[in-house]
Amino acid sequence: MPEVDALILGYSHLAQLPREKEALHALRKIASLVKPIMRARGWKVGTLAEFYPDQQNLLGINENRGQRICLRLRYPGDKNQFLPLEQVVDTMLHELSHNVIGPHNAEFNALWDQLRKEYEALLSKGYTGEGFLSEGRRLGGSRVSRDEARRIARNAAEKRRTLNAGSGQKLGGRPVPAGADIRRVIVDAIERRSIVERGCGAGGAKNDQEITALADQATKNGFQTKAEMDEANDRAIAQALWELVQEDEQKEYGASYIPPTQANPTGNGGGSVGPSGSIKREAPSSPPVPVRSKPPPIRQHPNRPVSRLVAENTAKKSKILPTKTATPPRIPSSSKPSPPVAPNPPPPSTEPYLTGWTCPVCTLHNPIGFLACDACTSERPPEITQKIAEADRKKIVTTQPTGLGSQMWTCSRCTTMTEDKFWACQTCGKIKDRS
Repeated sequence: MPEVDALILGYSHLAQLPREKEALHALRKIASLVKPIMRARGWKVGTLAEFYPDQQNLLGINENRGQRICLRLRYPGDKNQFLPLEQVVDTMLHELSHNVIGPHNAEFNALWDQLRKEYEALLSKGYTGEGFLSEGRRLGGSRVSRDEARRIARNAAEKRRTLNAGSGQKLGGRPVPAGADIRRVIVDAIERRSIVERGCGAGGAKNDQEITALADQATKNGFQTKAEMDEANDRAIAQALWELVQEDEQKEYGASYIPPTQANPTGNGGGSVGPSGSIKREAPSSPPVPVRSKPPPIRQHPNRPVSRLVAENTAKKSKILPTKTATPPRIPSSSKPSPPVAPNPPPPSTEPYLTGWTCPVCTLHNPIGFLACDACTSERPPEITQKIAEADRKKIVTTQPTGLGSQMWTCSRCTTMTEDKFWACQTCGKIKDRS
């Protein structure tokens, strides 16, 4: 039994390009894949259109919060080849997020992550779009009951779970090829997300007039197709699968579960939103150390040497507090000259201590001693090396006593001061120029 499902009112594909029927089929397929996600939030799209902009990295635009969404279906430079459906669906989820949030901020990313998680969960239950259970054949003329729809949905989910059992892959995703570098796989996933973000016309990349002009050009050159009535049975089974996905989310989050609704489309934000609805911020790696108003009393024992830090505190205290000048101890006469007394070290720097560096390519946080990124093997940026060198130089000036200038050498690349017994710079690895 057909039933009007006015989530997407019409389609527009570029009929003058080759394989135009496949383009229209791709638009309908993408729409059917995301309809359960749209239906839960009450989202609607006026026209889902194909466009082929001159800007090669432009993948999608959203005009006026869903009035028109345009997607790139074909590779730039080759109109005969279609982009992978998985990538275009990800772009569609990105553009749908602009129905409620404009800029690419933390709230937008949380919503996008939630949509992606729900989409993968639907795939894991066996959902592949409208008519997914019948392989193109109708389920019958009569409308199925709610219980029958849930039974069919559970059978489909169980069948998909059996097929995926032992595959070693995340449900809804693709398996990692044998012999592939897992770090490269992670970097590729990060890069795909970055490509979609850079390929979005919204979020400040283009103004409203430019987006409207692109959408007008796409629909002007496109062939308009009115959305057909959806089968009520397909919609009922898709809704049953959606409810199974939400049951899994309730089990995962427990009391913190937030159902996605029209008023709160972000839900749990793919795991980044708590019960209060706010975006979780990354907690510091270690709690801050409370600062004492007064230093603890120093207890000196004749058999225990006083540490350098205690000696520094004592020296600072003697400089700050006015005390009576003490008579210096008598030095016994000797033919050997007494060693020079090390001056008080300068006060410690207030700059934060460097514990690592972030790769500008894949955003992985690497240990401070790594000269290249552990994930994507990109070389450490020179400015980071310079900061590390400056921090090491300040540390050497603070800790080294006077009289050791002849035992140090300066790296000609990063200006780090290194002890003469070392042949290579401990910051950048350069061999010293002369011995």
